[in-house]
Amino acid sequence: MCSSKLDPLTLPMCIVFAKNQPQLHPASWRKALNYTQPRVYTVTKGVKPGPINAMVITKPVANRTAQGGVRSGLYRGMVGLLPDPCMFRVEEAYAEFNLEDKPLVTTMNMSPDKPLVESAFGLVQEGSVLSYQQPVLTSRYITLHDAPSTPPLPLEGHYLAPSKCMFVCTEEELLHLQSLNTPLDMAQKIEEATREQSSCPDWHQLRRSRVTASRFREICHVRGLSSAESLAERIIRGSRQTAEMRRGAEMESEVTVEYSKLKNVNYSPCGLIIHSNAPWLGASPDGVVFDPTDSPQFGLVEIKCPNVKNIFDCKYMQMDNGFLTLKKGHAYYYQVQGQLLVSGMQWCDFMV
Repeated sequence: MCSSKLDPLTLPMCIVFAKNQPQLHPASWRKALNYTQPRVYTVTKGVKPGPINAMVITKPVANRTAQGGVRSGLYRGMVGLLPDPCMFRVEEAYAEFNLEDKPLVTTMNMSPDKPLVESAFGLVQEGSVLSYQQPVLTSRYITLHDAPSTPPLPLEGHYLAPSKCMFVCTEEELLHLQSLNTPLDMAQKIEEATREQSSCPDWHQLRRSRVTASRFREICHVRGLSSAESLAERIIRGSRQTAEMRRGAEMESEVTVEYSKLKNVNYSPCGLIIHSNAPWLGASPDGVVFDPTDSPQFGLVEIKCPNVKNIFDCKYMQMDNGFLTLKKGHAYYYQVQGQLLVSGMQWCDFMV
């Protein structure tokens, strides 16, 4: 985004310029003023450089958390062997051509003597466009141990007891509840397909009509009909991404690497978990963990990246008999318990 702004230091000069041109129409004055000012370029905060094919173009809509946007249709390139190095001698082949007649490839400084580096499309010459625009794709899966396949979630054989509360629904409410029904095999496919979480449009769509684990504390503390209706409206409307959520998304990959090294565990991403016995509930843990020293060996991990100088500054942490623990009354505690409830897992590491 670029804009033209008046510099306070040059504003007096602009006024003098305008006064010395009384014959100009006011519209011409504005045009003259614009031409005398240096153009100022502004960059939107929070936008970091990235590969072109990851760019998403979308129209802003009020009160919406995410949009599908226009995404790059870059195909999945076929990786193969590079041609013979002599094919890189394009400059020699076109040495006798005029500059305007040479193909663009001659300006890429290709040479058989240059080293090759890895990229998303295989080996390419060092310094080429692909070497920095298409770097090696980093996997979100971290494997430090030989382990069995990660169990599909929710776990098979994990059942939720029926609610003791009885509700009389209207026909519209009953149809809505029936539309949320999700068989176990479909729920496991949804979890696998939504592991990109906030980058996946289906993840946003599927959780919009459900009560997710991050809302469990609010649900448990609802008092009165008006409070319940207000919370329901907020759930349906969705919430905007906060600065803390954005910070967590940006740092998550780095934190998972450090977490895996610290705990010596395998890590794999996790999508939206929906239980067939309560399809109106949902949970999205930050990952599934394999710890060979624990029993059971598979569990969950929830990662928080607070912007504090010291972990003791976290309002949701407390010292308990010499150990730093999560406050049981905080929303994060309800969130972790909800993730265990919906997934069927028996433990979850809370990583700060």
